[in-house]
Amino acid sequence: MAGRGGLGPAAGTVLAGVALLLGFLVTQDVRTVAFLDRTVTAREGRILGALVTQTADADARLARQAAALRAALGSGSLAPPAGSARRRAALAAARAAAGLTPVSGPGVVVTISDSTRTAYPGEPALFQLVHDQYVLHVVGLLAAAGAQAVAVNGQRYGMESAIFCAGPTISVNGVKEASPYVVTAVGPPGALLGALAADPDIQGWSQFVSIQYRSRDRVTVPPYSPPPGGLTWVRAGSGS
Repeated sequence: MAGRGGLGPAAGTVLAGVALLLGFLVTQDVRTVAFLDRTVTAREGRILGALVTQTADADARLARQAAALRAALGSGSLAPPAGSARRRAALAAARAAAGLTPVSGPGVVVTISDSTRTAYPGEPALFQLVHDQYVLHVVGLLAAAGAQAVAVNGQRYGMESAIFCAGPTISVNGVKEASPYVVTAVGPPGALLGALAADPDIQGWSQFVSIQYRSRDRVTVPPYSPPPGGLTWVRAGSGS
């Protein structure tokens, strides 16, 4: 008979069996983990090898295409896509209509300056300064008389343009300009000069500020420049 508190032979046998079973299970787990690790490593190796092969094939294909294009360019046999000339012509026409290209030709130059004369008795000082409405009026007058392109102090006037007073200066396309204001217009000189000479507003303002104009055999109006931070160009279909 077993002593008090001791384990009998049967219990010892059971414990020994449990210990043996646990040892077997641990060994199997270790072997399983090692097997899975080898399997994953081998699979990753196969995937990496396949990617390397695909990359090498793609590099070789691109190299052949580049060599073919260089050969075609060198021989002059690479023809432009069908319709590309028409597209380029349409794009050039659109850019010209939008004022994005310079325009040169005969025209006139109008110089509007603050007055340097002695003020009339009781004359407000503002009467001796050029105001935005003077410049806007001259630009509109020239456009109506047939000007193809107009610029103020080198700033092309277009559909997006704005001219307004900004303190003692005038803002043109977001750029502050000071007197004198030089308005350059490409167009028929005779018609432009005639419109300026016959305009009653020009005649009246000339009593207070200096407005001088003359024709030129050739003047150049630069392309339109968007105001700083005023426009953002977005590619069609970008969704922005």
